[in-house]
Amino acid sequence: MKRFFSMITACALVVSAIAFTGCGNGNNDNNNGTDSGNVGAGDSSSGDSGSDDSGQDNGNTTKDSVNLKIWGAQDDQALLREMCEEFAAANKDKTYNFTFGVVGEGDAKKTFLDDPDAAADIFSFSNDQLADLVSAGALAQIGGSYKNAVENDNGAGSVDAATIDGKLYAFPATADNGYFLYYNKAVFDKAPDTIDDILEKCTDGKKFAMKISDSWYVASFFLTAGCTFSDDKKIDFNSPSGLDAAKAMNKLCKDSRFINFGADYDPSIVSGFGDGSIVAAVSGTWNAEKIANEIGEENLGATKLPKIELGGEYVQMKGFAGYKMIGVNANSKNPQDAVKLAAWLTNEENQLKRFNERQIGPSNVAAAENEAVKANVALAALAEQLQYSVSQNNVPSSYWTAAEGFGTDLVSGKISDDALQGMLDTLVNTVNNPAL
Repeated sequence: MKRFFSMITACALVVSAIAFTGCGNGNNDNNNGTDSGNVGAGDSSSGDSGSDDSGQDNGNTTKDSVNLKIWGAQDDQALLREMCEEFAAANKDKTYNFTFGVVGEGDAKKTFLDDPDAAADIFSFSNDQLADLVSAGALAQIGGSYKNAVENDNGAGSVDAATIDGKLYAFPATADNGYFLYYNKAVFDKAPDTIDDILEKCTDGKKFAMKISDSWYVASFFLTAGCTFSDDKKIDFNSPSGLDAAKAMNKLCKDSRFINFGADYDPSIVSGFGDGSIVAAVSGTWNAEKIANEIGEENLGATKLPKIELGGEYVQMKGFAGYKMIGVNANSKNPQDAVKLAAWLTNEENQLKRFNERQIGPSNVAAAENEAVKANVALAALAEQLQYSVSQNNVPSSYWTAAEGFGTDLVSGKISDDALQGMLDTLVNTVNNPAL
């Protein structure tokens, strides 16, 4: 899957209701109450939990009937239904009626805020939408034993990406969106460590690719230089460190061994690996199988981003880390059951199921240590890069178009270093003052 802020266009809701019923068992979680929107903060009583109506099993024992609406991407629909059916089977003390809607992670915020009254009880979203969803009061805060489990069971980066001001607002589900370096092992006898190591193996006809006309990748240079996206969603890219980053980009863009490709970046790097015109490229997990099909799995190399020279020193490149989350609607009529299902959908077993069926990287630490996960070349490279990556939580919406324009100007190869400071000043002013 491509970067979160631009991946899937809004889908029409394709809704189907499926009811799962069963007889009682002793598998209740009694630490999933609510406290001022803090789901899981306290102990719940065994009485009514906001269920919509009641049903009876064959033994005439009255059971709560719970209606839950779940949103997920089109490709996740079959898995969601399977996981929900297993949840119902494991919690037979209630009758669960699930309604499923097709809303991709990239569209969750917009679809939710366009019509909050019609929003799902549980929905998947990309972590860069967290701050806006929290600000709009859309997400229930996760507390109690659920919060403890999330913090104990998941990688620190994914937990941080689900947290604002020390408060947890979502369950991490994946850790598979970011970028790293692919390289052809037939060309490189070992993983390249610096960008110079890469370029030494390149010629005018065998190039290194990175999409500097894309603001997602542009950020990497600035983050590497020590620039930040602040908590109040401002940037400081026109600092001396930012100028070093801009000079490094400008130098690369003027190198005949580098290529940007532009709008057709992904298919171009895949075909380029196939015909030998590309020997290394920055991309993400979504291209692993395609590149392997071109050069053979035995030649598919992947590793962290290279080090680049900034101010006379080599510095490890940073990048964006992206995570998919599952959130609970703050206004759900069944918050206790919703948070219990959200925890189920993101537990170790189901994260491994996502990997096995869709090759999606887990945020769960134990799942990430699974031998099959560790053997995945692309996910192993991403895991290596994540320690140098930054969450997109504080990226302002005004950044993307402005930074894309900055990068596009650089890839023309016609910008002098003397012009960079003025360009950076304009970039910062545009991003930090979007209303002007």
